[in-house]
Parts: sequence; structure tokens; C-alpha cells
Amino acid sequence: MSQEQSRKRSKQNAFGGSSYIPSVKKQKSLTATTSIPKTTDASSISFLLCSSVPLLFVIRLKLNDDANNGFKKGNFVCSPFSLEIVLGMLAFGAEGETLKQLLEFLGHESMHHLRSMSTVSKLLENILVENTGQGGLVVHIANGVWVDKKLKPVKSCYQKVLKNVYKTEANYIDIQNQRAQSVERINSWVKEKTNGLIPGIVDNFRPDDAIVFVNAVYFKGTWSKPFDAKNTKNKDFHLINGEKVSIRFMTSYKEFGYGSFQGYQMIELPYANEGQSNKFSMYIFLPHAKDGLQDLLQLFHSDHSLFYGDFNLTMRKLNELWIPKFEISCTFNARDEMKQMGLTLPFTKENKELTGIVNQKFLNEEMLYVSKILQKSFIKVDESGTEAAVTTRLRIRRTTSACRKPVKFMADHPFMFMIRENNSRVVFFSGVVIDPSQKKFFSGCYC
Repeated sequence: MSQEQSRKRSKQNAFGGSSYIPSVKKQKSLTATTSIPKTTDASSISFLLCSSVPLLFVIRLKLNDDANNGFKKGNFVCSPFSLEIVLGMLAFGAEGETLKQLLEFLGHESMHHLRSMSTVSKLLENILVENTGQGGLVVHIANGVWVDKKLKPVKSCYQKVLKNVYKTEANYIDIQNQRAQSVERINSWVKEKTNGLIPGIVDNFRPDDAIVFVNAVYFKGTWSKPFDAKNTKNKDFHLINGEKVSIRFMTSYKEFGYGSFQGYQMIELPYANEGQSNKFSMYIFLPHAKDGLQDLLQLFHSDHSLFYGDFNLTMRKLNELWIPKFEISCTFNARDEMKQMGLTLPFTKENKELTGIVNQKFLNEEMLYVSKILQKSFIKVDESGTEAAVTTRLRIRRTTSACRKPVKFMADHPFMFMIRENNSRVVFFSGVVIDPSQKKFFSGCYC
């Protein structure tokens, strides 16, 4: 890559990610009132951020002392929107109690409600038709479904749902006899759809794998009010454990939407959107106290409608604005956390209710169940804007049966953020920055 290409690339910040789904056993019922353990571990807050936005039930990731779980302290980013899409695709192929659990988890009263809400469909249609990259905003959303060819054909009614709601279709691969080629095909698709930010999401296939759902989101936005790189300075970032790290901070004295509330400050950083109706912004939620992140998360946990509403921000010219540059790469498996929240039936090997995708007679007395939900996400934020990608994969396997005084916004300690499309109020990405000097977070199994 030439120096000029590298320079241009550094000015193009992006989000990206992807998700996919697998299997669960029966446990306790769904609840939205569970408490969050007092902890500084990013793994304990990851699912609070994922699900409190589009999903009406908050998933909490309990700390597990078992070192084999791979939990690590650090930053976290996920795409609630991506998870919602793959769960929605699964719901259209379910029936009975399994369907009921999925609808409850997604916050829908019925399949008619899920279909009629059509937020996903309308948003996908608007972005696919309207988005041309003008004004510095690029948003790509893609859904993929791959079915082992031994299970073909996919039911025609399900194909219609994929086409009309999710703007995709089922593709056939030979999982049993051409595993390496099948892995390469899906990973190449993910890499293309996330503009190379997520090189792949499938590591391997097992003989009993049958269906793979994948959603990929790519986001690149330039700030409507870019930060001047000449004003970027080193400053200490205060970690939760009391230590400090020296970080490059972006600074500005321009006007932004700002609000100060009980326990936290908030700022809106809008993205340029010339000629487009989609209006994206990054919101940063900064606790007043340097060790106040957990209290802030508890506040949003107790009232997750805070993510949806009008934030009542006021345009203010800030006396000082300091925001760290950061880059996060994150991989996690959502299965265990969803099981703890009571979404168990889709993951149960004895499940007989995922019958709406393929004709059961081709399964030869075998049933389908979800083996995992894996999401990989990436975000980079600098003076020019944001680049991000997320991929969510769902794999199905077979089994035998404010005041006016001058204000400062100093994001020099752990904070929460989200990227939202403001017309639909769909949250595309959410996360926490605990240590901007660290770039990776991994939780759970990647297999």
C-alpha cells in the first residue's frame, strides 16, 4: 500500500461486524429485571449494551471464574441491530414454544407484529436504495443464508421471507463433503461485505452443521464537524483500577449537542449526510465520576428506554472537548448469555420446532437446533470520523430427535458509546471504552 493510500485509509473510519446462531437447554424464564454484578470486567457489561437497545430484554453476561471461558478485561463493541436480524430470520423458521421464546426475546407480540413492524425491512430498503456514499456516509447491510445441499430445497414460503424482509436468498453449500470450500465461500462473502474489516467469521464446520445465517454491517462516516489533527494531543486516560495510560486525544471548540444529567454527561457527534435522509450520530455517555461506568450501566439497565428517546440535548460551544482516539476488535459467542436469560429452546438438541426452513423429511429423523451465535465487530474512531463493521453468524446443527455556564467534556475515563440512526432510532453499534490503548476483546468460543 502506498503512503498516499495509507494516508487516505487512515482518514476513513469504519464499523463492521457479523453474527451467526447455534444450541441451548431449558433454563429459567426470561426476565428484564436481573441486576448487574458490580465489576470492572468488560465481559460483565457486554450484553447489557448489546440488547438493551433493540431487544426489549437486557442480556447480562455474568462473570465466570473459569479461565477457559477466555473472558478478558477491556473494551467492547457489538451491533444490536445485527443480532436482531439473525434472530429475526430464525424466528420466521420456528413454531410453537420456540417461536414464542424468540418473539418475547425480540419484544414482539406475534409473528404478525414482527412482520408488520418491518423496521428492518424498511431500513434495509432505504439504505440499499439511497446510500451512494455521498456526503461521506457509507452504510452497507447484507444478509446471507447458507444451507447444506442435502437439505434442499428451502421451503418456498421461507424463501419469500428472506427476499421480501431481509433482501437475500438461501444459498446451497456442501458442508459434508466440501467443508474447506464452504468455509472459504462464507468468509469471502463476509470480507467483501465488511470492506475487508472482518476477514471471516467461520473457522470450521462439523459434520452435523446444516444451516448458517450471517448478517454483515459496514459503516463509514465522516464527522459533520471534523476534528483538526493538528490539535490532537497526548493526555492521561484514567483506568478503573486507578492507573493511567497516555492516549492521543482529539480536541475541538465547536458547537455540539450536549446535556448534563444526574450521574453523567452526554454529547452527540453527528455524521455528514448530504443528500440523504438517514441521519447517523455517535453518542458518548460519560460518567461524572472517573469510576462511575458501572453505575451508568446500571442506570441504563434499569431504564433501557433511555437509549431510544429524545435526549434533549442543547447545542453548546464547549469550553473544552477531549475525546480519545480508539480502535476496538471484538469477538464473542452470545449463546451462553442468551441461555442465562431464558432463550433456551432454539439451542436445545431435542428441539422439534425449527420446522419452517427446510422440509423435515430430508432430515431422516434428525432435528435442527442452534449451536451458536457468534458476533465479530470492529470500530475505529479518529479525527475524520468512524469506520466500523460487524458480522453476526448463526449456525444450525442437526441432532437426532443543562445550564448555560461554560462546560467541559473530558472523556478521560471509561465511557459508553453508541451509533444510532436517528430517524428510526435503530442502534447499529454500542460499546464501552475502558482502556483506549487496548484494541482487542474476546469472549467465548470461536469454534
